[in-house]
Amino acid sequence: MAWTVTNLIVQIIAGLAGAHIAAAAAHEHRFGFWGHSLVGLMSGALGGSLLQVYAMTVVTGSGSLNVPTNAETIAIQSLTGATLGCLAMLAVGFFISEQSKEN
Repeated sequence: MAWTVTNLIVQIIAGLAGAHIAAAAAHEHRFGFWGHSLVGLMSGALGGSLLQVYAMTVVTGSGSLNVPTNAETIAIQSLTGATLGCLAMLAVGFFISEQSKEN
């Protein structure tokens, strides 16, 4: 599986969506619309540029490489981006809430 700009764009958009979904689910770690957007875009971009090939490496039980279809590629890339967006938003939100408790 080769690295493509299309998969990068998919992961950036999914990272943005994942950050906002996590913000809606975890009210205590919210830090603003633009903050969520920035964290989601950054995590999607980093994941899309660094983890794109590794996320698509799927092997069979015998160890041979399984070539995914286009639909599987979109699904895997979007789920990877959304997961990274969620995790990054929760980590930054937890850090910000802990810093505000200290003051």
